Amino acid sequence: MGRKIFQEKNFSLYRKVLPYDQFKPFINQEQGFTINEEHYPKIIEAAEKALSMDITQFNATDFMMFSRTGSRKESASKYGPRRVMLLALALGEYVERKGRFTDKLIDVIWHILEETTWVISAHNRQKPGVKCCLPYAFKEEIDYFELMSAATAATLAWVYYLCKDILDEVTTIISDRILYELNRRIIKPFMDDRIMWTMCNWSGMVSGVAGNWCPWIISNVLTVAALTVEDLTLRTLIIRRSLPLLDTFMSTYHPDGGCDEGPNYWNAAGGALYNACLVLYDMTGGYINIFDDPLMKNMGEYIVKVVITPGRTLNFADAPAQCNPDPTLIYNWGKSCNSEMMTSYAMWKLNGELIDPLPPHDGTWHILYRHMLFLTTPRLPKAEFIAPQKFYIGGLEIAGTREGNEFAKGLYLGFKGGHNGENHNHNDVGSIIVFSDDKPIFIDAGAGTYTSKTFSRNRYTIWAMCSDYHNCATFNGVTQQAGAQARSSDTVYDKETGKMTLNLATAYPAEANIESYTRSAELVNSVITVVDDVALKDDGNVMFSYIVRTVPENVTDSSFEIEGRTISFDPSLEYAIEELDKTAPEVSNIPELWNTDFLRRITLTSKQPVKAKKYVMTVK
Repeated sequence: MGRKIFQEKNFSLYRKVLPYDQFKPFINQEQGFTINEEHYPKIIEAAEKALSMDITQFNATDFMMFSRTGSRKESASKYGPRRVMLLALALGEYVERKGRFTDKLIDVIWHILEETTWVISAHNRQKPGVKCCLPYAFKEEIDYFELMSAATAATLAWVYYLCKDILDEVTTIISDRILYELNRRIIKPFMDDRIMWTMCNWSGMVSGVAGNWCPWIISNVLTVAALTVEDLTLRTLIIRRSLPLLDTFMSTYHPDGGCDEGPNYWNAAGGALYNACLVLYDMTGGYINIFDDPLMKNMGEYIVKVVITPGRTLNFADAPAQCNPDPTLIYNWGKSCNSEMMTSYAMWKLNGELIDPLPPHDGTWHILYRHMLFLTTPRLPKAEFIAPQKFYIGGLEIAGTREGNEFAKGLYLGFKGGHNGENHNHNDVGSIIVFSDDKPIFIDAGAGTYTSKTFSRNRYTIWAMCSDYHNCATFNGVTQQAGAQARSSDTVYDKETGKMTLNLATAYPAEANIESYTRSAELVNSVITVVDDVALKDDGNVMFSYIVRTVPENVTDSSFEIEGRTISFDPSLEYAIEELDKTAPEVSNIPELWNTDFLRRITLTSKQPVKAKKYVMTVK
């Protein structure tokens, strides 16, 4: 287990929590909370668009669809747009103050307040003995809340903070109702020991382990407290409850800050922790401050290290093929933690342009506090960025090497060890990723569309989750299995060359009949070399899988070409290629994310039974 920073620092809350009337968001900003006027035209444009749109009708049958089909789409297509419209109208009225958006804003607020639950259908809790295709949260005693209910609450809290005076000119009932629902649905259950211990397992109170749900939810609960809770004692108690929960999340991290949930979840894992730390800093006038801790800096810099090219990252774990880390989050995090790597990357990525203050997707409102901080930030200057040529994250056993210091020039090699019990795990120990310039050669297909199967006992019937559909080996038809026992061992990383060597025998079950198996990979002198040293207990079969985007050219009995690079392999292996299924809903969108109609799997299979052999593959 890792560190518990809040416990280490032993923050005393006595007379440290600011009263509500003294609290101001972003206390370090010279102008206080003042939205950069350069954002005004886009904010007004988004509000005008929302003004012309109908409020989505959210029916009971839309909510029920997840329990019937396993699909999230029907519910998500009604749930998210309401929140996007809410934020657009609130910001539009806040900056314009002409009353144009007030009535529509009230309508959207009222629709959301009238929803039986803010919990999304995919997270709906089952009530013992009752078929729960619909929420049972219509009673006064709510006994559960989760990601999206907390995110909805935080968005409403911002609406209250920004527009209370505007709403009160119409009627104070709107503001009173917002406060009532925030307390009923979020604050009361958060402060209820029974609910937190027995229903909210995301907190880590019982297990001592917490994933991204914990900081994601906590940061939004803290936002609600900061922006709406006037009682100083309650504000203090909410912080007191939050700190050990955030510690539980941080204690799962290795000191080097790697996110085992993958780069896509970094935004809502470490990124949510950063969000919580911003709120805590402001609520205590800067007293609670862990931004200077090395772990916070390392957690932030992780995301820059795993960028392969703009739009592509080392997408191990549940990360899709396309992943664009939020440069506004990276900039502010880097500024807080004094990371030149993060700030220069963010400024390079933004290239002197302003972000869209309300992107045309629903992600912004999920973790809103940090986004509002960036809306107060002046336009950033352009900057150069030198990409890390080599990195190693020992806690995850992930290594990356590129030929130079430019994103889209030369070969790139990514290599993963670790174990198959990670959060959002794919069975991928020993997998490699190879790019040439900005073109993929060997890829991790990545995560597809989430359905009820994705997080069920049938997760590993989805091919994209399995080791034989990653760039891994299969022995005697036996693949890696899920669980922390399936892991690499005896890992050696050479800082000078970037070479990593893994013992992978421990990643396979006994049925694979492995005596010993090591894989090493390195990029030296413009050549990638992967060596698989295999010994089986008896004569058997070896198969190496490689997932590719394009059909190889110039195939021979010992080589093929992709993107102008020659891949050479042992001639004792037989080459075959197949198109991968895209009919299942969980994988249907994966090829599109790779800008192709189909992904393909190359298999290199031993032509004759083998007991011991060293296989060498090169890319040059």
